Amino acid sequence: MDIMTKYFGQLSFEENEIICFDDGLFGFDELHKFALIRFDNENGNMLCLQSLDKSEIAFTIINPFAFIPDYKPCPAEYDLKKIGLSNEKEALFYNVCVIHDKIKESTVNMRCPIVINIDNRKAVQVVLDGNYSFKHPFIDLIKEE
Repeated sequence: MDIMTKYFGQLSFEENEIICFDDGLFGFDELHKFALIRFDNENGNMLCLQSLDKSEIAFTIINPFAFIPDYKPCPAEYDLKKIGLSNEKEALFYNVCVIHDKIKESTVNMRCPIVINIDNRKAVQVVLDGNYSFKHPFIDLIKEE
């Protein structure tokens, strides 16, 4: 499948690279097929989640564990079952970022991660119980060297 992407121009995706959200993402229920694209071939901690249904829709997502090692998402059992998982240890987690020109205004939604079953390529976005923020400051994730 060839598609024009928002940030990377024309790319091809194989069927086994497509991630399916049966329920869509929050606010984007009509979008079901996505592909993960690395911004940097050396680092898979920040990715582009490109819609294959609407090429102008793409999200920046992060691997939360690379930035917050003690992040402990516990999705509800019914959310895991939707994508064929029995526990969160089998899942990949990503969090959606809202990136602005000014990094101090950028945020990460730590409360509503994307959960992916990599074996069947099904995914769901969930709402976690607990103290995680919908608008965690992105700048807090950047480690000083």
